[in-house]
Amino acid sequence: MIFDIKMDGSFTRKARLVAGGHTTETPASLTYSSVVTRDSVRIAFLLAALNGLDVFAADIGNAYLNAPCHEKIWTVAGSEFGSEQGSVMLIVRALYGLKSSGAAWAATFAQSLRDLGYKQCQADPNVWLKVGVKPCGFKYYQLILVYVDDILHISHDPSIVIDALKNLYELKDVGPTKKYLGANVEEVQSEDGRVFWSMSCIDYCKSAIQNVEQMLKSDGASPLKVYGDCKRPYPSTYRPEIDVSEELDDENIERFQELIGVLRWAVELGRIDIMTEVSCLSQHLCSPRVGHLDAVYSIFRYLQKNMSKNPGRLGFDPIRVPVPENIVDAPAEHLRHWEEFYPDAEDVLPPGMPEPLG
Repeated sequence: MIFDIKMDGSFTRKARLVAGGHTTETPASLTYSSVVTRDSVRIAFLLAALNGLDVFAADIGNAYLNAPCHEKIWTVAGSEFGSEQGSVMLIVRALYGLKSSGAAWAATFAQSLRDLGYKQCQADPNVWLKVGVKPCGFKYYQLILVYVDDILHISHDPSIVIDALKNLYELKDVGPTKKYLGANVEEVQSEDGRVFWSMSCIDYCKSAIQNVEQMLKSDGASPLKVYGDCKRPYPSTYRPEIDVSEELDDENIERFQELIGVLRWAVELGRIDIMTEVSCLSQHLCSPRVGHLDAVYSIFRYLQKNMSKNPGRLGFDPIRVPVPENIVDAPAEHLRHWEEFYPDAEDVLPPGMPEPLG
């Protein structure tokens, strides 16, 4: 039985019965399974704004158990199996914990998407595309983004594909996107009236700050409010690279590494105001000192104090910024000069490039 904390913004506590994959031999087949990149997620929200599309999210329940096991593994049944206790049993489903389960689930879900007419994007294999047509005849690409068992579907009518997936898998938390990968997702309006998607980490940071406060309380230490003046993530005079305070013990090293991971994800979700400080402290993950951990607490105090006036929001504004032609247009004599050296030069388009739509 494995107990875990899910980094979903609410830090959900989970318990899962898993297989002891560490006791099995490494399978000869591929076990790697990738996830959608953060850049792809941001571009997808921008495309949704550009094309006036809806964004739906869904979570696939017990995803791995939908895939067949790629390994040949057996176990001896325990008392939980009643009259079958002591029998040798073959594992036929991709149980959580097995080395090939991630790849097995990825292959299973990929085939499901292919059956629905989707094709993988060459730039990111976890972005799936299919030509969509609005009732007005406007053509664009429908998108499905996959992060293990979390999917994001972008379309003018997401319910069509969502209903098709419901016939194959158990879907949870289905509906218009409000959260994705720990981020708050919402539509915002600009000063000139334009509406577009945005991403922030308000709930994620609030939950993280609450957890840090509980850590300090359980340690009998001072609360976050004693760390720093909150004007900066940590004092401008502090230099992590020349900190000579006492080295942390094993328990606090693990805590430092955990909190740095939380802060790095907050940066990815929009808190770019702490990016420099978090990057500097990240250089000391192997051998952090007391001063480094105090600097981490100062960053959390900064977030706590400035949450209301600076929520750390990323807006995916689809407005096209005009570029003066004289910036990209070269004088004719320059072009003639290069033609002498490269008379046959031409732009090379990527092979298999999809038709530009939207």
